[in-house]
Amino acid sequence: MKSTKELLRLKRDGHAWTSTEIETFVQRTVSGEATSAQVAAFLMAACTRGLAASETAALTLAMSRSGDIVPTMTTSRPRIDKHSTGGVGDKVSLLLAPLAVACGLDVPMISGRGLGHTGGTLDKLESVKGVRTDLSLRTMQSLLSDHHLFMAGQTPTLVPADRIMYALRDVTGTVENVGLITASILSKKIAEGLDGLVMDMKVGSAAFLPDLASAEELATSMKSVCEQIGLPVTFVFTRMNRPLGKAVGNWVEVVEADAALAGMVQRDLAEVTTELVARMIMLSDANIAYDEARRRVIDVWRSGTAHVIFHEMLRRQGGDWAASIRHYSSLPSRQIIAETHGFVDEIDARALADVLGRAGAGRTREDDQIDPAVGVVIHEPPGQTVESGQPLASVHASTDEACAALAAEISTFIKTTTAPVSREPSMVIQVW
Repeated sequence: MKSTKELLRLKRDGHAWTSTEIETFVQRTVSGEATSAQVAAFLMAACTRGLAASETAALTLAMSRSGDIVPTMTTSRPRIDKHSTGGVGDKVSLLLAPLAVACGLDVPMISGRGLGHTGGTLDKLESVKGVRTDLSLRTMQSLLSDHHLFMAGQTPTLVPADRIMYALRDVTGTVENVGLITASILSKKIAEGLDGLVMDMKVGSAAFLPDLASAEELATSMKSVCEQIGLPVTFVFTRMNRPLGKAVGNWVEVVEADAALAGMVQRDLAEVTTELVARMIMLSDANIAYDEARRRVIDVWRSGTAHVIFHEMLRRQGGDWAASIRHYSSLPSRQIIAETHGFVDEIDARALADVLGRAGAGRTREDDQIDPAVGVVIHEPPGQTVESGQPLASVHASTDEACAALAAEISTFIKTTTAPVSREPSMVIQVW
């Protein structure tokens, strides 16, 4: 077998690696035989020279086998998961997982933390007092077997190659590469032992993927790999130009998810969640038509079963809902008031998320600390008619000073206009 230096020379000069060479390099990455500098050199070469489809598939498989995997056949239920490319106010996973379980699926959801302007499911969950997401593989297996659901972070032994490579991608400017993104996402999903995967490809000014062409490019890469490894996958392209739902932040998004599962849900959030769960059901059984799958989701949602499952999951993972309500209710909040009669103006969701991130709701580095109290709840959607003096939004923070400063800044994003604002069309752009 060639040395790591020889392999890097080949990749530097534009040659494709064989599956055996990729497997060897991934093993050397995890064992430490390949240094951080050598792994960084591979990542840069992959960006500048590109990865062939066969290389991307081989890298995905090698990374998925680089550590532990969630055992298959834990129950007789189909094991289906969802992954989102990220957006502002995207709390869909919090609704989707309990809904899918209530519809008869197993959902082993290994989630990530927020980075940049997109929020992370783990950060939202951990805003609930006591909730643990650092679950061992044995605990994951037990929860999946007994309750059909867990929501957890990546363990040190689950796809360790991805942990190493992602940390280096973040500091070497090699995050935005289709092949590396494909391998990073799918390697973790393969390690979950899935029977099917639904990808929520968010598209728009507030998304990681700003336009449909870039979303389709990533979807094409992922589709190719899934076909080669035999993982059924559905791609749902959804709009992300405005915040999804009303809340942006960590605790405020969990509160919105709780209210949504109880029946108080905004149209855009309901549409996206229902679509994704319906597609998960269809992947679990090829004989189920779209209309039937969608009807199942709506019926389960109305029954309240998923709301119960959501709170049971929080309790099993250590969460204390009542203590959380008491804590956050004691913290300051401020309202943003409409100064004139008119229409709620468009909201620059990306800029709003950046402001909240700097205030503590997000992070620019993985080791940044999150303030779960920081957030905003938008009372009326763009285009809604409001009167002078009517509350437009509520701003939340940990201190009076922080809350006042945040409200002053956010008031520049949430305001009224005299010009009518068009209603957002269907949230679903297309489905592959």
